[in-house]
Amino acid sequence: MTQTLTQADLIQFDSPAHRVHISWRDRAYELSYWTDAGIEKENLLQKVMDLLLSCKYFIAMDQGWSDWDLEIYQGIWSKVQLKVCTENHGGNKRVLRVRCALRMSQLAIMAIVGYCLFAIVAIVLGMPEVATVTIAAGMLNTAFILYQNFQLGRILYQVLEIIAKKVYLLPIQPNSNNSVAQKP
Repeated sequence: MTQTLTQADLIQFDSPAHRVHISWRDRAYELSYWTDAGIEKENLLQKVMDLLLSCKYFIAMDQGWSDWDLEIYQGIWSKVQLKVCTENHGGNKRVLRVRCALRMSQLAIMAIVGYCLFAIVAIVLGMPEVATVTIAAGMLNTAFILYQNFQLGRILYQVLEIIAKKVYLLPIQPNSNNSVAQKP
């Protein structure tokens, strides 16, 4: 029996090849890679799309106005916004900086807001039992959404590591807590 990236619970994830810079405030993590082969960000993005599309992930490409290059969806609850920046260091020497921001889908946000509104209405109308059940269901759904986001983040990390090994990208260890791909 083979495993696919859509069966996240079955995957035996490798331990991180290098230290990942995590920004809890932005719900994102960053990876950096060095190459002497002149690999550009478009090459990396295409390889990510090829691998994920073969596993039935829905991918939206930036049309030039977004703060991300790819938006990758897993199911109806979670998505990752992937951004890649290239630093040219002369000749074919490049540093590729990858930022993966974990986000809830619009449906997930609407579901959580719906639970909150329904619970408030139930409390106002004097139905504490209905409010309690709604709050419990909302908390369970929120926990499931957060779990799905975490799983998608782990999957995308593994995808990036697989691709980095295939195209001989060398991981760069971050030396500070400052984000490289932060907005100005």
